Amino acid sequence: MLRLMLDSHPHIRNPGEFDFLTDQVGSDGQLPEIEQYRRWLSTHRGFQETGLAVDPRLDYRQLMQSFLDQLSQNDKILTMNMHRNFERIPRLFPDARYIHLMRDPRDVARSGIGLGVAGNLYCGVDIWATAERSWDRLASTLTSDRYLEVRYEVLLEDVVEGLTRICAFLKLAYSPSMLSYPSRSTYSAPDRQLRNQWKSRCGTRELQWVDWKLGNMLLQRNYELSGLGARKPTPLELVMIRWQDKYYRVRFRIRRYGLALYLENLLATRMPIRSWSDSCQIRINQIDLKFLK
Repeated sequence: MLRLMLDSHPHIRNPGEFDFLTDQVGSDGQLPEIEQYRRWLSTHRGFQETGLAVDPRLDYRQLMQSFLDQLSQNDKILTMNMHRNFERIPRLFPDARYIHLMRDPRDVARSGIGLGVAGNLYCGVDIWATAERSWDRLASTLTSDRYLEVRYEVLLEDVVEGLTRICAFLKLAYSPSMLSYPSRSTYSAPDRQLRNQWKSRCGTRELQWVDWKLGNMLLQRNYELSGLGARKPTPLELVMIRWQDKYYRVRFRIRRYGLALYLENLLATRMPIRSWSDSCQIRINQIDLKFLK
């Protein structure tokens, strides 16, 4: 939603998700081997959607600059969405500034379940926790003028005020065109009812488990606990949680891609036959495209 709002401003460009810029960078800052990285990009659905050209003459850092050059427009500020590995960004883009969009982890987990990347709330909140810890590591190295904190729930409460604040951070004036995105996308207009859906859609026990697991992080970020009392899963419950999470994710992939392609991809990724695994990934990408909002 925020990406579409930004991209609808006459002086901002946001072409989408760009985690592929840093996903292959090591946690120690080690840059990927360029041949291996180019091959990885060749089957990466998100990268393929950008239409960016890969110049085989460039090393990794030069390739990153080439991507920025291809995306940049003289009269627009370039913004890009990233969901993880934030502390790796300054190694490649030392002058970057950041808008940190934060949402309640229980609603983040519910979204992850819908996308098939998590099977239950207890495991789904790990997506949020991992990202927030990564952000904390980056934020500790930044001066206050380099980043802006934006809370999803507050943005929905008063969209114009929130967007005006974001535009001011980018040294721009707010434009009403930022709210015109529903006319050219499958996303609807901002809806306050999208806030705190976890309160009515999550079970008592799973909310208690999340309070135990992430209570301190929730309170540090001014998110309320469930009020049901924190409860640690028993060893047996934890086994069942992990099993249910894996079962759901496997079932999701079988339903989406079919049993034959799921099993073929599973085998191809374990065999040293690159053309086979690449073929499977390309077919998976083509199916995923049908489900993109």
